[in-house]
Amino acid sequence: MSRPSNSRGTPAARALALEGLFQSLGQGLGEAYLGAFALALGAESIGLGLIASVPTAGTALAQAAAGRLRRGIAGARSYIRRIWSAQAVGYASLGLCLFLPEGYRVVSLCAVALVTWGLAGTAVPAWTGLVSRIVPREQRGRFFGARGTAQQTGVLVAILGGGTLLALLTARGHEGLGFVILFLVAGSARAVGTTLLVRVPEMAERPPVADLGAGFELLRSSRKFRRLCLYLWALHVGTHVSGPFFVPHMLRDLGLSYAVVGCLVATPALVKALTLRSWGRLADRIGPGPLFRTAGWCVVPVAALWLVSDSPWWILTAQIYSGLAWGAFELAQAAALVQTTRGREAAVALFSLFDGLMMVAGSLIGALAVRVFDGFGMSGYLGAIGLSSVLRAIPAAALLWRIRGIGKPTWSLLRMPLRLWAVRPTRGLMLRPWGELPIEEDNVGDSNLDR
Repeated sequence: MSRPSNSRGTPAARALALEGLFQSLGQGLGEAYLGAFALALGAESIGLGLIASVPTAGTALAQAAAGRLRRGIAGARSYIRRIWSAQAVGYASLGLCLFLPEGYRVVSLCAVALVTWGLAGTAVPAWTGLVSRIVPREQRGRFFGARGTAQQTGVLVAILGGGTLLALLTARGHEGLGFVILFLVAGSARAVGTTLLVRVPEMAERPPVADLGAGFELLRSSRKFRRLCLYLWALHVGTHVSGPFFVPHMLRDLGLSYAVVGCLVATPALVKALTLRSWGRLADRIGPGPLFRTAGWCVVPVAALWLVSDSPWWILTAQIYSGLAWGAFELAQAAALVQTTRGREAAVALFSLFDGLMMVAGSLIGALAVRVFDGFGMSGYLGAIGLSSVLRAIPAAALLWRIRGIGKPTWSLLRMPLRLWAVRPTRGLMLRPWGELPIEEDNVGDSNLDR
């Protein structure tokens, strides 16, 4: 099938950009409060660690296996509609775990979350191929700008709206009902986004699917890519030692309401939305390499700030700092991945696959730390946060200085296509680059960070 008439104003391009709003609403509602729901179901440290990491790992694993799962469905749009519809059912089903026998609730929640987020990963190559046909290269900066704005808006509305809903119903003694409604709304948002695909023409050919063998070959042959991966995997092990336990710490140790927790979780997402363009301009001037190494040290003390004071105002300050540090780091990280892999989907998929496994490993280490510190009569959650602070510093000291040779790209970082990878309590939106989407070197002002 030939490419349809392309411009930023076509119904297909507008529909795909607007779909980002409903995708982020569903993901934000489903992911931001998934750990809180597990806590309400009686999850202990291991359950909290798994529910915070297994879904993202499932997304990465499913993305790598997407080619086999898509057999027999040639049309990209048809495949994506089926996957997103199933994911909508998955979001809505999360709340049903509340009605299961007590011993099966947390396990069932992990299983449903794994399948639901894994489904999203299977659609990534098809969605990338669809965008590459619908949106011409010279218009992709504007397209991802509109979609990025929609996603930022959706995540903020999801986090703040979800926190408000849970606070209101919890105050009336209906906390469980609040989670059920929240996940039903998440499923409905995903379903509404799916209906927008009626404006998108079918693409008969199958897009190229990542071959992990090529990714392993690059990992073996490229010292630059290998060092980058080792550093990022080690860093993410350290960050996920504490990642699952910030929300439980705020709810259980500090006794904060869901509304306050929602505001605190939304803060880094808002800070990122307001500052990503400034970081992009800085990276264009000095290059992503220096920004990456500087921001790599800036993210080290993020968790340690939580050990200074339990005042909500201090935590708000820590969250503002986190949004600044992680915003700069994730933009530079995305540029470094694109530079070292040349945007090849196989290498990006391989990195994401092992990165997901590192998240699971870090979460399990954190769960063990919670148990150990609880045994000494201390706050297990704060113990995991303290351990995370130490583990973040190790790769920075050992590996960060060795990551060299990431020079200025020929294109502006203001136009780099970014995707919403996950929603985290202290990082807001986790951003990753889209693979196999070449960037036009003209129209430098067009950006998915412009809005």
